[in-house]
Amino acid sequence: MPGGEPLSKAELLSLFIKHMIHHRGQMTVLMRQAGVKVPGCYGPSFEEGQEMGFIPEV
Repeated sequence: MPGGEPLSKAELLSLFIKHMIHHRGQMTVLMRQAGVKVPGCYGPSFEEGQEMGFIPEV
């Protein structure tokens, strides 16, 4: 990657997935700062887990 070498399909897919995870994290932080409920995309969010009793109140 440094120096302009071509990426393999696996490396490109890995970078794409990491980029999506990064932006999902950014959106989660911004939504919490704005006081918006964070939806559970890949299972319950922290707040949804608290509502269901899975996570103790902080």
